[in-house]
Amino acid sequence: MTVQSLDTQLLLFINHHTTNALFDILMPALSLQGYLLVIPFLLAILARGSVTKNDRGTTYLVAAIWTILIACCAAYLAGWFEDWMKDAVARVRPCRAIEGIRLILPCPRSYSMPSGHAISSFSFALPLFYLTKRFMNLAWRLYPLLLASAIAFSRVYLGVHYPTDVLTGALLGTAIGMALSLAYRWISVEEFISRERR
Repeated sequence: MTVQSLDTQLLLFINHHTTNALFDILMPALSLQGYLLVIPFLLAILARGSVTKNDRGTTYLVAAIWTILIACCAAYLAGWFEDWMKDAVARVRPCRAIEGIRLILPCPRSYSMPSGHAISSFSFALPLFYLTKRFMNLAWRLYPLLLASAIAFSRVYLGVHYPTDVLTGALLGTAIGMALSLAYRWISVEEFISRERR
C-alpha cells in the first residue's frame, strides 16, 4: 500500500465517518475564522506580562509584546513559504482529485501541499507557547497549540486537504516558529550579557 493510498483512506475516513451535526458547524467556523479565538490568549499574555515580575523586579510586558511580534513575523514568513512550496509541489487538492468527497465549503482553487491553515497556525502558535514559559502556566500555553491543531484538523474534515498536507504544514510551521523564537531568545541573551558587561 502506497503513502498516497493511505493518505486517501485516512482522509475519506475522517471526511465520511467522523461527521456529526456539531462538527458540521464547528469545523467550517474554525477553518474560516478560528484564528480569532487566539485573541483572548494574546490579551492574557499582555495582562499577565504586565503584572508578573522577574528576578530584577521588572515586568514581562516587553517580552509579551515581542512574543506577539515574533508570532506575527513567523506567520508572515510561513505564508511566503507556503506559496512557494505549493507552486513547487503542485499537488491537486483531494476535493478536485477524489470523487465522493463530502464538501461543506467550496473547494479552493490553489494547490494542496502544504496546508496554509496548518503552517500559519502552528508558526503563530509556537512562539506563543515557547516564549511565554517564564510568565504563563503550561495549561494556558497549550491553548494556541490546541487551537492550531483543531484548525488543521478542520481542513481534513472539510475534505480540502490530505492528512499529509496538514502534517507537513504543522511541521513546517513549528520549525519556522521555533527558529524565530530561538533567534529572539539568543539575541535577548546576548543583549543582556552585553549590558551586564558595561
